[in-house]
Amino acid sequence: LGHHTIVKHAAGLRGGTTVEEHNRWVINQCRSVGPTKHTLWWILGDVAMEIECLDLLQELPGQKWLVLGNHDQFNIDVYAKHFQRIFGGSKRYGFWITHMPLHPTELRGLNNVHGHCHRNSLADDPRYFNAAIEWLPSQRPVSLDFLRKHWNL
Repeated sequence: LGHHTIVKHAAGLRGGTTVEEHNRWVINQCRSVGPTKHTLWWILGDVAMEIECLDLLQELPGQKWLVLGNHDQFNIDVYAKHFQRIFGGSKRYGFWITHMPLHPTELRGLNNVHGHCHRNSLADDPRYFNAAIEWLPSQRPVSLDFLRKHWNL
């Protein structure tokens, strides 16, 4: 959110021709999966380039957990106002959850759901699932059940 160059970097892969249109498109894509107050959102980093854009997350019901990304540069207190949990990465549900893909030698037998990669992906390696919105089916968030089925967990 608030990423002024993502419209150029991911042209044709994401919605919106301005940062404001892109912000609205991202929120609408998230809301399109029918979240409820029981939804747990894992945001895999680079959540907002402008502090005020974090307020858009209020439009998503449920808990929000953040895995910090390389562009998440605000003070941790800023993120704590919008997220219930904040991680550098996490090993849960039988796989790694990170912003950047882990090096293959660090997978230790597990798969890796990650963000970060917009134009390039590790799509040819079944151990990785790129959750950057432009790589997701229908460009919409996926569920934990979807990932478990994807990896036969």
